[in-house]
Amino acid sequence: MGTHARRAGRILAWYQSDVRPLFPDTAALFCDTHGRPLKPETARDRPARLLKAEGRPESDRFTPHDLRRACATHHYEQGMDLPVVQQPLGHRHIASTMAYVRPSLTFVEDARRRATQDAVTGLTG
Repeated sequence: MGTHARRAGRILAWYQSDVRPLFPDTAALFCDTHGRPLKPETARDRPARLLKAEGRPESDRFTPHDLRRACATHHYEQGMDLPVVQQPLGHRHIASTMAYVRPSLTFVEDARRRATQDAVTGLTG
């Protein structure tokens, strides 16, 4: 498990043990400071705002949507087929998933190199 996953796990464990019990009458898993369900726009914008408040450069800021893209790209680069990546993202069309996946230049260069080598090997037998 990577460093980011461990940190996220610790944060979620803290939330579930220390924060969530403060709002026992609320059905929502994530609540605002008043015990109301967290609004989607708050969850979407909060990471970037907190990183900005910390003084982090723009290049360090992200949104949950960025995390979806990163997850899709990671799975694709690890060899997962696009239809398999598509399923947890909930995309109806594979084209939407293809737009999410943004492989690194290194990944693209390595894939091109392997394909060229396979073609040369096939021709030279």
